[in-house]
Amino acid sequence: MKFALIFQNDTVAFLPELFLAISILVVLLHGSFLGVTAASLHSYLTPSMVRLTSGTLFLSLLLVINNPVESQTLWNAIFIADYLSTWAKFIIFIGLLFCVSVSESYMFSARFRAYEFFVFILGIALSLCLLISSYDLLSIYLSMEFLSLIFYVLAAWKKNSYFSAEAGLKYFILGSVASIFFLFGSSLIYFSLGTTNLASLALLTENLSVSSAFIYFGLVCIVSALLFKLGAAPYHMWIADVYEGAPTLVSLIFALVPKVAFFVVVLRIAFTSFWSLFPTLWEDFFCICGLLSLFIGCLCGLGETKIKRILAFSSVGHVGFLCLGLASGSIEGIQAVLFYLVFYMLTAAFLWVYVLHLDLTSNSSLLTFADAIGLVRSNPFLGFGVVLMIFSLAGIPPFGGFFAKLNIFIGLVDSSFFIVAIFAVLTSVISAFYYIRLIKIFYFEKNNNWFFFAPLTKGASIVLVLSGLIIIFFMLSPNLFYLLSYKVGLGLFF
Repeated sequence: MKFALIFQNDTVAFLPELFLAISILVVLLHGSFLGVTAASLHSYLTPSMVRLTSGTLFLSLLLVINNPVESQTLWNAIFIADYLSTWAKFIIFIGLLFCVSVSESYMFSARFRAYEFFVFILGIALSLCLLISSYDLLSIYLSMEFLSLIFYVLAAWKKNSYFSAEAGLKYFILGSVASIFFLFGSSLIYFSLGTTNLASLALLTENLSVSSAFIYFGLVCIVSALLFKLGAAPYHMWIADVYEGAPTLVSLIFALVPKVAFFVVVLRIAFTSFWSLFPTLWEDFFCICGLLSLFIGCLCGLGETKIKRILAFSSVGHVGFLCLGLASGSIEGIQAVLFYLVFYMLTAAFLWVYVLHLDLTSNSSLLTFADAIGLVRSNPFLGFGVVLMIFSLAGIPPFGGFFAKLNIFIGLVDSSFFIVAIFAVLTSVISAFYYIRLIKIFYFEKNNNWFFFAPLTKGASIVLVLSGLIIIFFMLSPNLFYLLSYKVGLGLFF
């Protein structure tokens, strides 16, 4: 009884995760029982799975919002419940709801009959919730591996595609190396300081004047593994091949969902546990990663003709901006990173749903710029929306993407990183070239062949309207987003 009372608050704070874990079993049983009937009647199982998964994610979202425990550590300080984790989980569930809402039509056209896909989506939700709330290096590692195992399977989902098999294998091998780096770094930290708990590490390193080389090397290994999962340079080798080879729906999940969770972990390690090492380690490390990511993101995208690879290298460049926001080391830098993450996710959701729509109407498995010709004449409203989102990604005012980049520049200038800020502006200008080339193809290229674009599905329309309206609403009332990101950033320190 005493044991139950001790952990009663922990259980209440952990209700969203417990609900998700039970829901995974329910969805798995539902699919396995109905799968045989669906196969014998030649009926389709996906609509019921979509409704069940969407309902589960929505209820989990409500549980996260109404969590009565505001800020405390859980289960012997292995996990934490705070304002930052609540905000991040909210963003994750919104992203996954977007993915589920566009999945039905894609799975129908791509002839995906497997109900396990929706079990994996709930598994992604659970692993990301655990990762966001993790407050110990070991719980971070286990949550990261849980997520990675699901992603390895999803990347190689198309069994009859050479590109999908290559994507899955490449992601698995390089992801295993990243996991080894994380474990090795954690063991070095434990060897040096005798604990893996982030709160204990913060107390031990608060007044540390001289650090051993083991601590520095261990931290570089740990954060390198996390930046690999984000696709930051020089750990970006997998990203273009995986985005291109994986099914488009899986690429949408890769691009949309995990970035917020991994950046929350990086923020906890750099700004909470090892804040004292900021001048000696984090500034230089994040600056180098950020500048390399910007350089590779803008140059490698210039010669590409395939839409998915363009979006992959664009992602590398945007992660570079986020790393530079971390390098500034100020509360304004954290606010800029959180603000940038939200707007990048919304813009990426719009563009990836459009790519998914192209994939439904194209006969080719590898989408090129030629597949986009004729969209504006076929569906002018959607074409105009895509152009606005491309402008936002390129950082052209008055769209949300411009203000997201501006916040990063302000954080860099306030921290006296003038040369880094100038380099970031130059790479942003260069990368704008391949965004504007897409717009030129939409409006000015002529197609000699007949083209046909299927009408948008209901789920895709909802995602496009919601993401588009939020970005337009920002232009009308920006203060709400600034205040929210500032409050979340302050939640990291208190």
